[in-house]
Amino acid sequence: PRSLAACYENISRFLDLLGDSYGRQGPAQRQARKTLANLSSTSIDDVFQHGLHEFIEDFITENNRLGGTIFEQYLQ
Repeated sequence: PRSLAACYENISRFLDLLGDSYGRQGPAQRQARKTLANLSSTSIDDVFQHGLHEFIEDFITENNRLGGTIFEQYLQ
């Protein structure tokens, strides 16, 4: 989870910059921060307890949801 959290730190930072440029902070920034907080607070033991496959599936779902939110917020 640490490498994913590091990626989401960058995603959150860039979304904040994008929001500043567009003058629109919103759901995409909140969602990225929430995912970052979840990843930061998850240990490898938590991942294996939940199941690695399930953790990855959940992460992919959240990542896709963020992509949809970014599309709705900035591209529609």
